[in-house]
Amino acid sequence: MRANKKGFAFQSLLFISLLAMLAETTVLPFPCQWIGNIDQVNFNEPSGIVFHPWRETLFIVGDEGDICEIQRDGTLVKQKRICYADFEGITCDPSTGLLYIAIEGEEKIIEVDPEDFRVLREFAINRTFQGAMVLKAGGQGIEAITFVPDSNHPEGGTFYVTNQGLDLENKEDPSAIFEIEAPLRSGSAGAKIIRYFSLGVLDLSGLYYDEINDHLCVISDAMNTFLEITRDGKIVRSYAFPGYNQEGIAVDREGFLYIAQDSGGIIKVKRTSTR
Repeated sequence: MRANKKGFAFQSLLFISLLAMLAETTVLPFPCQWIGNIDQVNFNEPSGIVFHPWRETLFIVGDEGDICEIQRDGTLVKQKRICYADFEGITCDPSTGLLYIAIEGEEKIIEVDPEDFRVLREFAINRTFQGAMVLKAGGQGIEAITFVPDSNHPEGGTFYVTNQGLDLENKEDPSAIFEIEAPLRSGSAGAKIIRYFSLGVLDLSGLYYDEINDHLCVISDAMNTFLEITRDGKIVRSYAFPGYNQEGIAVDREGFLYIAQDSGGIIKVKRTSTR
């Protein structure tokens, strides 16, 4: 979602948030080789992207319920509008190959078959945590999603989602990362928040799980910033991030990184260093 980022109040909040982040860590230029925009289909408002480990293709979702599969050079494989809804993020369970899409506003995760884009199940996220409202209806809503596999977890792992909060003090609609447990294996209904944490940063718009380092990679769209954090929310590294309106990130087996820009385009870069 391209939130309304006009106005002095919002810009002031972003400036304060950036100062707080800079006090904790040094922001460096993102180490990469620029490849370019690979979007050959002019996909409408790309808001989430994931690399599929079985198919070795990319899946992209958009703000009006669209999904497409493309090759890593941008060639279209297939495309469909699943429904009219605000798709804001997409991830994959590598053990099953199934796709999971985050729907903003509804605060729902839908399970999708990558072969034909059939919706298999829906999981509504409980908006409360320990009896308190933390995902207020009518608030900014969930904006990104990634799946973290765990062979010891009864559901095969958990999801992490961001709430695109625009106010660090709003406890009912915080700018935060939530860990979500959904009944992927047990088959019961609904999904629940099992914990959440704030980075002290606004407009968290993209998420990716780096399995090699066991870190989460997070985008702040408004700040054009890429954050590498532990799963407990400690910022390890931060970079000035290429692109505009960045709302999704994915990494393939060869280390190429793909950035979904909500204003249009899929930017491909080669990350040249992790330090």
